[in-house]
Amino acid sequence: MTIRLYIKRFLSVSLALLVCVFAWGMHSVHAQEKPPLRIATLPLPPWGYKTNDGISKGICFEWANAIAERMGRKSENRIVPMARLFKSLEYGKADFSIVLRTPYSEKITVPIVNVGIDFRTVVWPRKGINITSYQDLQNLSLTVARGLKVGGKFAEQENLNIVPSMDYAHSMLLFKAGRVDAVVGTEQSLAYNAVRTGLSTSSDFDTPFELDRLQGWVQASNQFVQREGLEDLKKAAQSLIDDGTFRRIYLKYQSSLVTFKR
Repeated sequence: MTIRLYIKRFLSVSLALLVCVFAWGMHSVHAQEKPPLRIATLPLPPWGYKTNDGISKGICFEWANAIAERMGRKSENRIVPMARLFKSLEYGKADFSIVLRTPYSEKITVPIVNVGIDFRTVVWPRKGINITSYQDLQNLSLTVARGLKVGGKFAEQENLNIVPSMDYAHSMLLFKAGRVDAVVGTEQSLAYNAVRTGLSTSSDFDTPFELDRLQGWVQASNQFVQREGLEDLKKAAQSLIDDGTFRRIYLKYQSSLVTFKR
């Protein structure tokens, strides 16, 4: 065998090996690449909302995006109505969300991490209406945003006059138009939407009646946990809490966090 022929065969074999190694490497990269995380965010300002320009913003919206980024994953974060969000989690159409942990959510999701914020669920009546007990609710017309699950004693009340609304903003419009006596929901979201609707938290409303205190949690669909486990999601979320990222995002929206005068 001549040296020239030997070199030619050596180069051919080497090239073939390089092609095989490259192909195997590309296959490994694609095999390890995971699909984008599907995130659902509630349309409850300041936690999740769209600006007039159609840009999605909000505390929970940014928190969820930060989790995906910390996990090194691409993501699709959609702001969807409350009822659709819970259905998406229940049927695995969304991978995770940041929502209140309730007996209902525990039935359809896997709680991952407590984000460290408590929320009061209240009935907020019109000025001049004093609510001191659940019995007082029987004589009032109440509006509750569609998809909002209020548990505890409120859920046990019979014959309540409830007017469903599309969302918190719609609840405030019903209240402003005089069609209901009180609005039901989480404190900060109600107050935020009241101000946006042109209502005064002091002159238009009386003292809120507390129904429950709930905590915000990162919650994943059962299908996501079965497919990928929960450790990566849990580790990413907890690290963002520990290093202050969640708090910095929260403080960006602090001026929007209107609270009740208690």
